[in-house]
Amino acid sequence: MIRLGNLLRPRRPKADDAPPIIPTGWNLDDPLLCLSNYPRDTWRIRDACEGTQIFGATGSGKTSGSGRALAHAFLRNGFGGIVLCAKNDEPELWKRYAAETGRERDIVLLSQEHFNFLHYEANRPGAGAGQTENLVALFMQVAEIANQRHGHATADLYWERAVKQLLRNAVDLLAIARGAVTLPELFEIIRTAPQDTDEAASAAWQSESICHDYIQKAAENATKNPDLQPEYAMTAKYWLEEFPRMDNRPRSSIVSLFTTLADSFLRGTLRKLFSSETTIIPDQTTLGRIIIVDLPVKEWNELGQYAAVLMKFMTQKALERRADADGRPVFIWADEAHYFSTAYDQIFQTTARASRACTVYLTQNYSNYLSALGGEAARPKVDSLLGNLQTKIFHQNSDTVTNQWAAELIGRKLQYRFSSGSSETHGIGQRSSTTTEGEQQVIDLEIQPREFTLLWKGGTDYKCLTRAVIFQGGRIWGNGKTWKHVVFNQE
Repeated sequence: MIRLGNLLRPRRPKADDAPPIIPTGWNLDDPLLCLSNYPRDTWRIRDACEGTQIFGATGSGKTSGSGRALAHAFLRNGFGGIVLCAKNDEPELWKRYAAETGRERDIVLLSQEHFNFLHYEANRPGAGAGQTENLVALFMQVAEIANQRHGHATADLYWERAVKQLLRNAVDLLAIARGAVTLPELFEIIRTAPQDTDEAASAAWQSESICHDYIQKAAENATKNPDLQPEYAMTAKYWLEEFPRMDNRPRSSIVSLFTTLADSFLRGTLRKLFSSETTIIPDQTTLGRIIIVDLPVKEWNELGQYAAVLMKFMTQKALERRADADGRPVFIWADEAHYFSTAYDQIFQTTARASRACTVYLTQNYSNYLSALGGEAARPKVDSLLGNLQTKIFHQNSDTVTNQWAAELIGRKLQYRFSSGSSETHGIGQRSSTTTEGEQQVIDLEIQPREFTLLWKGGTDYKCLTRAVIFQGGRIWGNGKTWKHVVFNQE
């Protein structure tokens, strides 16, 4: 197994490498994009670290317009990053972006590397390394996506706690018995656990069960090391008493939630990527690497989602632990972000600026998030996530929910409405006319939802120009408003 410390050393340049980008520093007020000739319309590193959400219908130019502009700005300025891929052409798109900005040498394709996430979590720097709860959290992130795919995004709290208890005791048993945790062994412990108390006491089960073998080995180690006694006593009681006494139906459901996920990581490409030696770790993004999770969801289905969500979560945790508060910014990029969203995203985003993490999520509409995270019941989660992504960019959209939400986000203001009219009166031998004018004060939306349907979509019809509305919380742009129209060139 490669030592993790070796992976955090700067890569030695090759003779044919392009000259590396070596910024002198990354001040939060350094500009990334100039959105107009007004000095106040500069979008800075500070703004990127506060998170960005891009909305736009299919074909609106969100990826090729504002998305491309932000991606180029990040790469030109030496950011590291991780790219989650939904569409088949995204890995090639990002390789092209890297070539256009001189960053080819920093591209890392996950499919060509190995990341043993359990070994990493057990051996990484930091006081929390190897802690059972941190290992359990890894599985729960992937389990959340699995539940979403099968229409169970809002899991019952009982089931969530039961799965965590199962994993916690499997991890503790293996750690006490072996001093290390591997996915195949976790799978075998759970697969061969006793199904009732009679089986737990039977000689046949004890002679054939891998779970029992580890209980015996853990008992020996706990006898030699009294510090292990409390954990051993709890996990042995769980496997020999509590687990066998559970009702068979809920127990089967709880076990299957883990085994179906573990099975995916123990076969084919995911086994190769995540269960062998480690050649890439998320921390390398802070050295300028751009990790492309090149298992697009459209090609790899749930396996692509599992890999992307696991890498995203581990990158988020690595960035939260980083010690260099003034170091290189790192972006987390997700086009079709609803495929990769979990409840932890909103928690991470509350402190992302302190971690110099630049989250950029792109999706067609607001309803995509609702659908992914659990329907109407998930609206508070969606609002919390979007509320912590301070920059919003709206491209052309025909989704009424998103357009109304965007208009309400920008807000209402006092407006004056003028009216005029005329009337005529006729009498015997005479005619007269009267003109009336009036002014009415109203509180109304500053920008009407219909305006989002009329934005330029780029392509030949619009000379490769896309027009969007940008909004940023707490900011007044050069036009004196909290929002402005911005044009992005697709070329």
